[in-house]
Amino acid sequence: MSLGLQGIFNTAVQGMQSQSQHMSNISTNIANVNTTGFKAQGTHFATLLNHTTPLSRSYFSVNTFDYRQVDKQGALLSTGRTFDVALNGRGLFVTNALANGTGEFQYTRDGAFFGRAIELDTDSNGNGQNDQGTLLVTANGNFVYGWTADENGAVEEYDDISTLTPIMFNNNSVFEHSATTTIALQGNVSAGTFNRQTAGLPFVDAAGNSRTLSVGFTAGIGQTWTLDMESIGVDLSTVPVSFSQGTVAFDGKGKIIDPPGGLLDVVVHDTDGNQPLVLDLSRLTQLADNGTLTIQNIEQDGYLMGRLDNTYFDNTGMLIGSYSNGETRNLAKLATARFIAENNLEARGGNMFERTQAAGALMIGGIGSQMGRTQLIVGALESSNVDLADQFSKLIITQRAYTSSATVLRTADEMTMAARDLKR
Repeated sequence: MSLGLQGIFNTAVQGMQSQSQHMSNISTNIANVNTTGFKAQGTHFATLLNHTTPLSRSYFSVNTFDYRQVDKQGALLSTGRTFDVALNGRGLFVTNALANGTGEFQYTRDGAFFGRAIELDTDSNGNGQNDQGTLLVTANGNFVYGWTADENGAVEEYDDISTLTPIMFNNNSVFEHSATTTIALQGNVSAGTFNRQTAGLPFVDAAGNSRTLSVGFTAGIGQTWTLDMESIGVDLSTVPVSFSQGTVAFDGKGKIIDPPGGLLDVVVHDTDGNQPLVLDLSRLTQLADNGTLTIQNIEQDGYLMGRLDNTYFDNTGMLIGSYSNGETRNLAKLATARFIAENNLEARGGNMFERTQAAGALMIGGIGSQMGRTQLIVGALESSNVDLADQFSKLIITQRAYTSSATVLRTADEMTMAARDLKR
């Protein structure tokens, strides 16, 4: 066989192999068009210089290099599910196959998270039974990692993967009560009547009980009103109340002028200890009305004990616990990873990527901090970044290129047989 024909065979075969590899990537992309967070794999063709012998002529064949389009954003689709989150911008979620972090850290754009029940070594109810907790995992079972909030809900973020822990919350956690320190009354005492007008103001006592402070207003001379107060204890007994002054006064326009700022110091004399309060009457007016005190709003800063009702993410990746007393608390925060060249990450099963040396340095941060303009969309998932129209166009071109290389191979074979028959 001549060296020229040998070169044709090699080039044609290499062409068929290259187009076959391209077709394999196209097939993978099309198959994963609905896979959440999937990043399309492309094929780059490059010339390949071959030599039959050191002294012979050279010829160019073709070779392929695969690349993953990790940095190409996929469309965001709403799901309405509180544990579905999508990254709009660079970055990946951090996961590990093991809850203790000793496994290989893997990274994903798939923000479909699910809860896995675990038993904790705490007893929030005090009934001798361990609390039940929930660990967040990905669809393939990897544990989702981030930073755990302290007892005050504060989260410290570090650019250090060793500081991350699995995202977890205690289903039986409680939000301890807080005694009221300030009560604010917004309303109007009706001018032109001498009837006693009363308001029942709710507050939380030091023991965490819901109580009521009864405040009475009796018209006096001019724009001055006499105050009286009392409270009812948990045992339904009357609890005496003392306060810093016994009257309040208004100006001719109905605005309170005494006490200064509308603030009264109040002490509820409970048997187990006094509870000081500040009564804010700065938004109380005296205008002609229907003869009774009109209450527009009451605010107080205490709250009862609450139990965890619900959990959800906010747009910073903070996992927030909502409690039965209406209070909320930060529980944990998602961590995100960024690489210098994320397209060089190694793709693994389950929508995961692993770090490679070619991907460059790893940076860990939270949304809104080190991650630049990256946004977190709650209740949505990032779809595959595969463009079907583009893939089908490439499919047609690749099929023709493969067929053409096969035609070249067949023609070279026919030429070889013709040369062989010349010897007969």
